[in-house]
Amino acid sequence: MARTYRSHHDHQPHHNHTPPVITADPPDDPTLPAETPPDDPTLPANDPTPRTSPTSSAPAFSAPTFSDLGLTFNDAGRALVGGLWQNVAQEGGQGFGSVLKYTADLTAVQTGLQAEIAAGQFTGDTLTNVNTILADLATAISAATASVNGGGDFGSVAAAETALRASHLDVLNIVNNDPNLATLATQNGAAGFLAAPVGLADGVTAATAPHANLAEIGVIFDDVASQILGGVNADNATAISNDVNAIIADMQALMAANPQLFGGLTGVHAEAVIRQLELENTYIAQAGINPDAGRASNDNILDIIDIIQGDTNLANMANQGGVSGFTPFGDALNPTPAYIDNAAQTNFWANFIAQSNSLGQQAIAAVTAHDAAATAAVIADLHAFQTDVTNFDAAQGGIFEARFDNELLGDTSTLGAEVTKMIEGLQTGNAALVSAAAEQMHANSADVGGNNVPVNGGAYNADGLTVAEVLSTTGAAPAVAAAAALATTLAAVDAGSHDVAPTAVEVHHSAVAEIAQHLHHMWG
Repeated sequence: MARTYRSHHDHQPHHNHTPPVITADPPDDPTLPAETPPDDPTLPANDPTPRTSPTSSAPAFSAPTFSDLGLTFNDAGRALVGGLWQNVAQEGGQGFGSVLKYTADLTAVQTGLQAEIAAGQFTGDTLTNVNTILADLATAISAATASVNGGGDFGSVAAAETALRASHLDVLNIVNNDPNLATLATQNGAAGFLAAPVGLADGVTAATAPHANLAEIGVIFDDVASQILGGVNADNATAISNDVNAIIADMQALMAANPQLFGGLTGVHAEAVIRQLELENTYIAQAGINPDAGRASNDNILDIIDIIQGDTNLANMANQGGVSGFTPFGDALNPTPAYIDNAAQTNFWANFIAQSNSLGQQAIAAVTAHDAAATAAVIADLHAFQTDVTNFDAAQGGIFEARFDNELLGDTSTLGAEVTKMIEGLQTGNAALVSAAAEQMHANSADVGGNNVPVNGGAYNADGLTVAEVLSTTGAAPAVAAAAALATTLAAVDAGSHDVAPTAVEVHHSAVAEIAQHLHHMWG
């Protein structure tokens, strides 16, 4: 990704995932008992009922490694952040909902554990714990489906989401508190079944929690990340919102009291975090109303963590004095599918990237030259740019807005942070701040551009300063190349060159109308 932090953090469904497999022989591990438990009746591979022994016949497939199952479970955990979502129609190639990804991941873990039991990998207390995990997986799969279908047998969405979160966290607690399973989950440097961010201790609230530095503030954020697993509902919305508001106020106070810690790009990143926390309150209010609120919250929460962890200064401040905050979730197994743009969205991204880059350069030139008129013009253009981008994003709605609000939606986005900081730098003559904001504008536009596929295929040129340059690497490249060749030929003719063959001039002139019509259709 083009950003200085890891993003775009979106995590859409991937279907029919099959975990890596190894031979059916149990691993050589001195921490595991060697004896084989007695035979037990065979159970179907998709039966969630706990088993206490292997089947008498060979398993249907080789047992996967426990650490690989843990990585699949990590992938499922990322989908759970903000709540699962489901749509009846696809948009932009984004699938029908994270609930499909989550249940597919958990089913893969379930089937893999059954194969490991059948291979005799577990005995004693560890086997008992694995059986409990299988029961938790069955509950989580059922609760996941119910959470996007009115609550189902759980009686309400809130009850389904509560059961979903509890069963998911119980799996992590079991693995990380069983020495045998914890060893298997981290074999060969893996980070399987990575513990989720931990919430505040019982009796501690955002109002009473320590908040003297970014690490302590990050612990409050971890409470948000923990409480929001499974979704926002009437039972937890107030607590999550209180946390978010406390983090916003605490970060603003910390930045005001310690400006030396938040200069340059680090300050722009910290400002973006605050803006996106303000956006999170919108998604909390939309829970149960907007079907894509969970998708938007997922993107937002994971992006905030990426911003903090991807900025060296912020990451160091978030981990000090033995306290760590803004805890990352486990990695995704696969990249998020790029959003497939329609014609209007392709034109929008081309303009967004080109203006982000050109406005950044104009701002640097104006502040360097101490040109008051140029500075005023750039500030006006920045305001107009933010308004136009915000309006387009809001008009798209759906998954487009859910994926890109935190980059585009005015004051509550990365765009709002970078424009605010750029204007601050222009008004105060702070060239370093203007340069940092320009760098962030380029990174933000490159990031979102890299997460989209133009209507004609190809990719956006993240370094382009004009629409034509941005689209020069898309599926329209031949038309752009023809236009460039035409311009070169006509310029040579205008300069009086006799090195241009008459036939070439005729061919290029005959193509003018066709090329112009095509480009007009593409770029408006």
